[in-house]
Amino acid sequence: MRRLLEADLKRVLVKILPWVLLAAWFIFEAISIAMNIDKSPDRDFGVLGKLVGLHSFAATIIGFAALLGIYADEFKSMVMIGVIGRGLSRDKFVFGKFLDLCLLTILMELITVAYVFILKAVFGVTFLPIEYRFMFVLFVASFLETIAYVTIAAVFYFISENAAVGLFAYLTFQIIIPLSLELILQLTNLAKYHAERYYVSGMMSVACSDFIMGDFAGGLGYMLMMILVYIFGALGLTILIFRKKELEF
Repeated sequence: MRRLLEADLKRVLVKILPWVLLAAWFIFEAISIAMNIDKSPDRDFGVLGKLVGLHSFAATIIGFAALLGIYADEFKSMVMIGVIGRGLSRDKFVFGKFLDLCLLTILMELITVAYVFILKAVFGVTFLPIEYRFMFVLFVASFLETIAYVTIAAVFYFISENAAVGLFAYLTFQIIIPLSLELILQLTNLAKYHAERYYVSGMMSVACSDFIMGDFAGGLGYMLMMILVYIFGALGLTILIFRKKELEF
């Protein structure tokens, strides 16, 4: 298992496209901050808003990198047939891919967080304690969201063995559904039922608000409890699907 994880991560990390996208986004945001920093009524808060946007979109790129390197390549090359044929169980294979996802997301998340604080130092801004608290919970929520969305999209990879289907599923759950849900709640009276609390992005927003307002245990506890339902639910479904999948050896 350890050698499999190492081989997977080496293969993912040498891919150029995700790093190019991440670097391009970093440069774009740095230029955007430099051009608009003096136009904002509150200089520090203006930079904070930009850094939040930088981190949020970087999370989308991280998820894309994970799907492309960890899952899409696997089904394209069919390396899994050789690995499973040598004795690795299907359950361990799926769980190994999940560990790959967690490790890659942590690595790219740390790079993004480091860049956020580098820009903060470069532009000489200071944050209030509540703003540091907000950044902290944003980093945690972003990591969990990325894991959740990619794990859900992986279900569709294992069903279809098609990269396009998996990427479309990722974009659907990560972008299309949250935007559609927000629009529906705004145009109807369904907002009173707080449906957003039961979807990944909505529950992250609720948890962030609770944490920032001082409910530390409740905010993070709610976020962890709900997001783990999505993550382990999708992981369990993937295992069940892959157990019954016919592979040609």
